[in-house]
Amino acid sequence: MNISVSELDSGSWVIFELPGFITANAGTPQNSLDALRNATATSYYKGEGSLWVKLVSSGNAAPAGGRGGRGGATALQVSR
Repeated sequence: MNISVSELDSGSWVIFELPGFITANAGTPQNSLDALRNATATSYYKGEGSLWVKLVSSGNAAPAGGRGGRGGATALQVSR
């Protein structure tokens, strides 16, 4: 499954809990939910029964003709 956020200012973030998911194709692995909350870059944490993903806007502009907000789009893929 693809997860993407846009319309975020640079440095803004959002955390998702994804029950039943186990891997992310990008981001920094964290060893606890508290570490994930404190992370300053896109990261993930594999908890009991759920994958937690924190997407942090990099502030990169979207490609020409693409969608994106003030901070551009931030995305990763997760799988079961």
